[in-house]
Amino acid sequence: MQKKLEQYLRLMLEHSPDIIIFLDKEGRCVLCSKTFLALLGRTDDTDIKGCFFASLYATFGDRAFVEQSAERFEDIKAGHKTTTDNVSIDFSGTGRVRQYSINSTPIMDEAGNFDGVLVLYRDITDLLRAEGDERTAVMLNATPLACTFWDAEGNLQDCNEEALHLFEIASKEELQARFYELSGADGTVSRDQVREHIRHAHRTGRLVFEWMHRTTSGAPLPTEVTLVRVAWRDDYRVVGYTRDLRELKAQEAQMRETDERNRELEVQTRAAQVASQAKSKFLASMSHEIRTPMNAIIGMSEIMRTDNLDETQRRFLEDIKKMSRSLLQIINDILDISKIEAGKLDLVPVHFNMMEWYDHICSLSRFIAEAKDLEWRQFFSPGVPLVIYGDDVRIRQVVINIINNAVKYTKVGYVDFRVDRAIKQGRDYLIFRIQDSGIGIKEEDFPKLFGTFQQLDGESNRGIQGTGLGLAITKNLVTMMQGTIEFESNYGIGSVFTVYLPLIEGDSSQVEKKDASSRVWAADELQCLVVDDNQINLTVALAFLALHHIKADTAVSGKEALQKVQEKRYDLVFMDHMMPEMDGIETVRRIRLLDDEWLKTMPIIALSANALSGAQERFLAAGMNDFIAKPIDAEELNRKLAIWLPLEKTSPVEAPKPAPGEVVREPALFDQQAGLRNTGGNEGLYRRILNIFRKEHSRDVQKIRDALEMEDQVLAHRLAHTLKSSAGLLGSVRVKQSALVIEKALAENRVAEAQASLPQLEDDMDALLHVLGPVDESPEPALPRSGVPDQRTLLDLIATLRPLLEAGNTDSLNYKEAIKAAFPDPPDGPSASHLIQQIEDFEFNGALKTLLHIKESFA
Repeated sequence: MQKKLEQYLRLMLEHSPDIIIFLDKEGRCVLCSKTFLALLGRTDDTDIKGCFFASLYATFGDRAFVEQSAERFEDIKAGHKTTTDNVSIDFSGTGRVRQYSINSTPIMDEAGNFDGVLVLYRDITDLLRAEGDERTAVMLNATPLACTFWDAEGNLQDCNEEALHLFEIASKEELQARFYELSGADGTVSRDQVREHIRHAHRTGRLVFEWMHRTTSGAPLPTEVTLVRVAWRDDYRVVGYTRDLRELKAQEAQMRETDERNRELEVQTRAAQVASQAKSKFLASMSHEIRTPMNAIIGMSEIMRTDNLDETQRRFLEDIKKMSRSLLQIINDILDISKIEAGKLDLVPVHFNMMEWYDHICSLSRFIAEAKDLEWRQFFSPGVPLVIYGDDVRIRQVVINIINNAVKYTKVGYVDFRVDRAIKQGRDYLIFRIQDSGIGIKEEDFPKLFGTFQQLDGESNRGIQGTGLGLAITKNLVTMMQGTIEFESNYGIGSVFTVYLPLIEGDSSQVEKKDASSRVWAADELQCLVVDDNQINLTVALAFLALHHIKADTAVSGKEALQKVQEKRYDLVFMDHMMPEMDGIETVRRIRLLDDEWLKTMPIIALSANALSGAQERFLAAGMNDFIAKPIDAEELNRKLAIWLPLEKTSPVEAPKPAPGEVVREPALFDQQAGLRNTGGNEGLYRRILNIFRKEHSRDVQKIRDALEMEDQVLAHRLAHTLKSSAGLLGSVRVKQSALVIEKALAENRVAEAQASLPQLEDDMDALLHVLGPVDESPEPALPRSGVPDQRTLLDLIATLRPLLEAGNTDSLNYKEAIKAAFPDPPDGPSASHLIQQIEDFEFNGALKTLLHIKESFA
């Protein structure tokens, strides 16, 4: 049996086409196939037995192959594992490399020890070449270009399917027979020229040219041909790529026709421009002529006696005044455009509060920017005077135009607005700097930047709406105010616009005070609801509405508002925007979805501390009808009531003038006049607000710090938001801005930045509380009648507090004033003050028991 096995092994080694080598454990050759002997130029293995494989491999002249084989032997010897590799090696020594698959298997003796290696080399060159040919054929048939395959003498050997489609031919054999018939320009055969092109490509490697073919139907077939030399087996061939130019040639012809038409239209365009200038002059003249009698109509209708008119006549008169104002607004817009074009727009300088102006700009712009998920940055230099003399309306127009452009052309990133002061060429200037991370401006568009009716880079800005007048108006206004505007821009990175206006400090005593001249008076049957989670804001809103004889109900959450609008038909609802759990937008969305026809159209006015212009689209989209900014402006509230209250439940009355308040000498820290304006000039209400602020907010900074230490970011954000709103209400711009920085940082999950900003807020709060002094212990004036809760309000408050106390939620601290007003102290039993003390001491379980006891007492 052993002899037969040896005979079989010898036959296998003699007749196997593969290279087979047996190596001992030291790497010496023991046996090998006849194929390997032939590569070595030997007829038998007498001379190679006992030779190390490295010395045998070295005869092939490939040093890298010898080193790789040695590494492979050592790896098998150490790991006792079979390995498979693919290598390229020239065993013939003629430079003709072939591909081999190497299988190396360890040989183990009976004791399991390493005893050698069996190495098998298999030639896979032809197999790989066949696979490559198949892949090439697949790719050629998949390409959208017509491909042809040529030898060096210009004989067509093969083509892909797209070539047959291009020439409208059914088979490769037909294309080979008729190619030169179809390759002639203007019907002539160009066999010699085609072959010259192919030989040229064969020599140089590449040639590109245009060629006029024709299809089998005789139609012209303009093409672009690219000839490329490629290696093929042991020789070279030429591949032709043919691109159909029929569509491109048709477009070029159309463009030539369009150019001719454009030249014809150029003369017409010039004539239209002359006509447009004449039209502008006409509009300017006619607008002015119409405006004069319109002013008379409006003025006379305002002073016209109305007490002798019946209800129908009075409505007619109101319609006359309303339509007159609408018509006058249209006329004013036309006149302003005409004046800008004519360079005759007038400036109206006034003394105005720069901080209020700045706050208005930031509130408006921040909302627009954040609606696009952009970061809004702002800075107001301490060196800028608080009162400026200038045209505040036109300065606002300049800044808003640039900011709106920055927001409009910025898709991601930020918009940065800064107000500063600097000396330039010996003159004092007020500086407005607006920087963005938007698309930027191409350098070739710089000269057109301030042109009229131009939107630059139309391809990139497609879909961005605008007339193109914004920057032209801005440039004209800045020039009129004897200022300058500069810009820097890197296309694709962003832009910086800087406006320099001569700085003239104003007189604070001459700042215009804006008071309401008339007030809407509500009938007793009017039903109104105010929704706000902040007790101070509720108090102020109720007081403002009481001036209009409106007895409003209140809700401190979106959930409570949903419940109340289903229990009572309200004529008007004021909805706070930012509330915990369910914000104003979500609350309104749910109200509109309720199965009640009145609730689908019930007037709802948003209350927002963030925006004026730009917020309307968002609130309207949510189902609201209008909005009012906080702090509430008396005139604005009066206007909104006139719009949305039912006509049959309202009537106009003269407004009382607000009592003057003492001006504090630190307007940046505390502006008492602004606080009085925010409370409608009601000194008693304002004193109450100041007392509430001292009591409720004196520890807010520490509460925010504690919340951050407990990693309660939501609570910290709400505390900062409430402090910002309350500080702005009482007139402390500095505290409002400091709280805003922390609120925004927490909203954007920048906790470290919020913590770093706490010391500044703490300093500002300490300074403010020092100015305000101790809590005023004198009896507070009674709340307006509309602010006294009835039994329904008491039960609603209990329903609101109960889940908060059950959850141990510190939001219950926000209801202390409401508890005082709703729960009068009984002769015996639990009192409101006891309940408040338990909440302040975080004894929520005890507070819950007290609340339930109070509920039983009033059941």
